Amino acid sequence: MRFFVAFACILCLAGCRAPASSSSQPPPGPSPAAAGDANAGRDAPGATLAEDATTDAGSGGQPPAVERACTRDEDCAVARIGVSGEHVCCASCVFTPGTRRWHAALQRFCGPRPPGPCYPLACPEGPTRAVCRAGLCEATADGVDGGYVRVGVERRCMPSMICDAWTGCALVVGNDQDGWFVEESARATRGDIVSIGNVCTSGGKPCEAARVHPASITCPPHSVPPLISPPSFTCGMDAGECR
Repeated sequence: MRFFVAFACILCLAGCRAPASSSSQPPPGPSPAAAGDANAGRDAPGATLAEDATTDAGSGGQPPAVERACTRDEDCAVARIGVSGEHVCCASCVFTPGTRRWHAALQRFCGPRPPGPCYPLACPEGPTRAVCRAGLCEATADGVDGGYVRVGVERRCMPSMICDAWTGCALVVGNDQDGWFVEESARATRGDIVSIGNVCTSGGKPCEAARVHPASITCPPHSVPPLISPPSFTCGMDAGECR
């Protein structure tokens, strides 16, 4: 009898201790301080300015999807860089037609993002003239007269302006069909959109310049055009740099 009583007590003690020894507590979650570190600086003034300027063209940091809907030839452009995949932003033999708006977004996306490993080009270039046919942008090698045509890409070193203020010299690349974009500038981001033309309204003579349109800057409107005189400097290539 004493044996069974003792054995029952042993089982009772073992049963009482089993839950404590076999149960596992869930791993502790991140402390409030650690959770805050993950978002540290996100609301700091100016912290996202540069990031926003480079990601607005592609959702989630992705290149913009090709857009081809058009109503006239002037709506279209031809991209000469990779538009997606492993070689996005690399110089490409496959030219992609699309809208000028999409092409500008692609340039703005690729500008501040150096491309990854690019393959060497050893192939003929694709057609370069952008046209709108049946409501879609296409690329063709045929000119208006039916003969072969090639739309080249130019690089120009010229005075630049943001809003109505001179900002020194800028090296711009592009053409009138596909648009002009910043290649090098001390005051603008590579890939920013550029419009080229006469900007002077004072001084007695016109002056051609690159008016830069950064994604992160909205120029204030004005009801009366400001008086803009020619710049006090000239620009030219010196040792491979636009100065």
